[in-house]
Amino acid sequence: MEFSVLGPAEVRDGIEDLTPAAAMPRRVLATLLLNAGRVVSHATLIEELWDEEPPRLARKTIQTYLYQLRKALASGPSGSPGEGRQWLETRPNGYRLLLQPGELDLHVFQQRVALGRSALADGDHARAAQLLREALGLWRGDALDDVPHGPVLAAEVARLEETRLATLQQRIEADLRLGLHRELVGELQTLTRRHPLREEFSAQLLLAAYRSGLREEALSCYARLRRAVVEHTGLEPSERLQRLHSAVLADAPGLSAPERPAAPRPGSRPIRPAEIPAGIAEIVGRAAETEALERQLARPAALVPLVGAPGTGKTALAVHVAHRVRERFPDGQLFLTLHDAEGRPLEPLAALRSMLRTIAPGEPPDSLEEAARMFRSWTADRRVLVFLDDAASVQQVLQLLPSGQKCATIVTSRRRLGGLPGSGGVRLGRLTAKDALALLGSVAGRERVERERGASAELVTWCEGLPLAVWAAGQRLAARPALGVGELAARMRAERQRLGELQAGDVDVRQRIGAAVRRLGGADERALRALAALGDRGLDLGELGRALDLAPERTEALVERFLDAHLMLDGDTETGFRIPALVRLACLGPAASAPAATCPQSTTPPRPLPDRRLSPRSRRTVPAGSRAHCRTASYSVRD
Repeated sequence: MEFSVLGPAEVRDGIEDLTPAAAMPRRVLATLLLNAGRVVSHATLIEELWDEEPPRLARKTIQTYLYQLRKALASGPSGSPGEGRQWLETRPNGYRLLLQPGELDLHVFQQRVALGRSALADGDHARAAQLLREALGLWRGDALDDVPHGPVLAAEVARLEETRLATLQQRIEADLRLGLHRELVGELQTLTRRHPLREEFSAQLLLAAYRSGLREEALSCYARLRRAVVEHTGLEPSERLQRLHSAVLADAPGLSAPERPAAPRPGSRPIRPAEIPAGIAEIVGRAAETEALERQLARPAALVPLVGAPGTGKTALAVHVAHRVRERFPDGQLFLTLHDAEGRPLEPLAALRSMLRTIAPGEPPDSLEEAARMFRSWTADRRVLVFLDDAASVQQVLQLLPSGQKCATIVTSRRRLGGLPGSGGVRLGRLTAKDALALLGSVAGRERVERERGASAELVTWCEGLPLAVWAAGQRLAARPALGVGELAARMRAERQRLGELQAGDVDVRQRIGAAVRRLGGADERALRALAALGDRGLDLGELGRALDLAPERTEALVERFLDAHLMLDGDTETGFRIPALVRLACLGPAASAPAATCPQSTTPPRPLPDRRLSPRSRRTVPAGSRAHCRTASYSVRD
């Protein structure tokens, strides 16, 4: 969907025009568009539509206009990306229009202007001129020129026009620094006649004309400006214009045109990385987390960890938010995955060298300290978003943080990251049943899910609210229209088949969770697999210690590591600690056979493990020599 305010108001879904025809709904739409993403109060809408004479049923009338807008926005072609999407959000004190990055021409304009101004400040005049020219090219006429203006829109349109003129001045400034004086004279002559009191255009014409050998035009320009200023204000032009006029009269050497800069060598132009991967337009069930991330990223030198179990959608949500806030970081957005393809943590030096190759010419330093200093220097005065995905530890992250107060860092991790400086962070849990059903419907089809509502509820229960599992199940259904939701749910009742059904394309839930288990490594990995073999049971610290033959302090430290890795659930005194079902099943997969293979067959039965949720008769032992017993015996206090 494309929304336009830099010219006539327009809403287009592809080639179809969805712009409301009636004037009042169009004014409501225009007011919401100019405040997209922010709540527009009832009072603001009433002021815009009726100023100081609202009708008795003003709020009711506004609700009618909003109903018409919702209907228009939902009437796009069937199957379009916006179908079923929530465009308007009702808040207690007003309404908010929900747009994605790139959908509103004003937002694109503002982003390119910010990038252009940053390039101009950095001395990259060619890039600045290009970006500012692209920004101005988005204008198709006066802002909202087909919409009647009340007091609110009139003020906003005046502000936009001022921004457009300021951007035009900066684009001309970039062109002047590139030595394009003669090419600018005609454009500036038109602008000074159209805006006779705008001194900046006159100053630019005076300079461009003089440097083009048109001294008479330069002096005439000053005379026209002075006449207009005196007539309208009774004052003389600014001191800066007077000094410039005196310099022209005196043929001051400082006014000579600089040599045109040579074409930049490849790679010599300052680089502004834009490395955030492509994201999805809408994240289901994460509105509160999205708002929290955006709010925390607005703080100075923000450092925001986003942590959660494997498969909870950390990277997808972080990418979604990064695209929403990227306009705040016009100097670039860096993205780095902190594990290699084999699942090994990336060393801080390797990570820094990777980022430095993007932002600085030449080979990065071989020393961690030097590389960190160079990265901090580059980020000190810039507005950069750093996205560190899948962090292994706090120590890995600390060397990779930018130093600038206007920078921000998002860190995703499967582990808790306590100890990061000044961080609040967001913890991503599992989806509620309602949100899991919504996600399943968004992938497999809403009508299909509604048609088999009971089976769909059972299916997402087997997925434990894990977004990756729900998505994989939805993809299975989408790929096989003849497969019923009930049939897939029935297949997943059998634990041995469950993870096998949660594989779609290159997404494999067993592989994803199994990789997280393997990252534990060594004794910790063997312990988790041993506990998984005991079944879906909740155990307290004492029972866990007896099962693994560990002292209490070592048991507590081990459980803390499992909790940090989000591979165990912290229950209460009744339920105990428990391994989530999908994690438990991943532990019992093919990768689980390795520890048991070296386990000697024992003839001594292990002690019974009580399950406090079962009756005393339900206490079970693990048979000696069984796979479960081998896994238990393979982890001992000696590991």
